[in-house]
Amino acid sequence: MRIKKLKEGSEKLTKEKSRIIAHTIGDGCAYITRHNYNIKYEVSDIELLNSFERDMIEVYGLKLTHGFKASGKTGKLIPFVRLRSKLAYEDLLRYANYFSKDWKIKKLLLNSSKEIKREFIRAFSDDEGSVVKCKKSGVIRLYSINLNGLNQIKDLLSEFGIGGKISSGYGLKRNVFAIVIKDLDNFNKKVGFNLQRKQEKLNQLINF
Repeated sequence: MRIKKLKEGSEKLTKEKSRIIAHTIGDGCAYITRHNYNIKYEVSDIELLNSFERDMIEVYGLKLTHGFKASGKTGKLIPFVRLRSKLAYEDLLRYANYFSKDWKIKKLLLNSSKEIKREFIRAFSDDEGSVVKCKKSGVIRLYSINLNGLNQIKDLLSEFGIGGKISSGYGLKRNVFAIVIKDLDNFNKKVGFNLQRKQEKLNQLINF
């Protein structure tokens, strides 16, 4: 297997890399096959897909491949981008583990600057968050099947003065947990979304 050299400075933890980490935890994955080390991001939202690809090129300087995969639920084709790189894979493992059921944020990210953490939360929220209208107001929910991982996100949110309560019973199998955030204005001012459609929905509820 030929080892692809990474872009100079790729070892630094930047805002771009923090988004990559969050997206790989969210709708992405990092895994090893018999011959390759893979970083893959699979999402129907083209804005997110393009953003992830730009960040990967900015951080690692390597070209990604494109493809489609049929959804296991609907059969609909979902686009993905993928990078095969042992060095990039090993770099991302410095910051987190990425399996859906037991992903975990590591100390290098937990001890980073607030700017890095803010960008991480935003990207995670773009993938795993929803803005839900409830009566006269609404809530933000951040989802995962991984309770321990969500508790780490909850702790990061608390560093920004954003409170949230974890509840359970979401998803078709009722095995999904969510951080429920009621103070929309506080979340908006201190973190917010990168994804335009979610940010617009949040703005609409705040101004309702």
